[in-house]
Amino acid sequence: MSDSSDTSRGRNEERIIQLFRKAVRSDRDAFWQLIEPMGGLIYSIALGIMKDPERARDILHESYVKAFKTLNNLRDPLRLASWLHSMVTRLCYDVLRRDAREAHGRVEVMSHTQRVVPIDKVLIKEEELGCLEDALSTLPEPFRVILSMKYMNQYSCQEIAGAIGIAVGTVKSRLYEARKLLARRMAEVENAHCSNMRGGLKP
Repeated sequence: MSDSSDTSRGRNEERIIQLFRKAVRSDRDAFWQLIEPMGGLIYSIALGIMKDPERARDILHESYVKAFKTLNNLRDPLRLASWLHSMVTRLCYDVLRRDAREAHGRVEVMSHTQRVVPIDKVLIKEEELGCLEDALSTLPEPFRVILSMKYMNQYSCQEIAGAIGIAVGTVKSRLYEARKLLARRMAEVENAHCSNMRGGLKP
């Protein structure tokens, strides 16, 4: 069984190397065969940092372009996932820094009026999803990324470890801590939500 697994892994690694050699010579078909399976990884990382699905998709597309242009900078094609993780992380923070500079340079008058939604039109499922999103947004970035990779894109602990460049044991312990913290933050968000609802019902 081990020999068969080693043989299969060896063939896959050889295929990656061959695709990589073609891709760095601007072979678009080879590039897409190489990079497309990484789309879930890229999106998970971007969503964990940007906290916005639409902006994460923008990062995904930008990452494809940048990877095609700079793939020849990758020395070891078997480290593609780790290389992409670093590249996507940098892209995300470049965008966030640009946003911060633009916001600082603008003079805006913002209204912080609270939107009132009729209770009878708020679905329980929507409330739960809203609480989950709010709770996730409060987690440290490493926790958001790893939860997104594991539960939104179904990456195994081994795959996460290879992509991020940490030990499998670290992945497991980080997942445990992330789940524990998420549960605590969910409870806090739900309690705050209930308090706001009670306050809104007062005459």
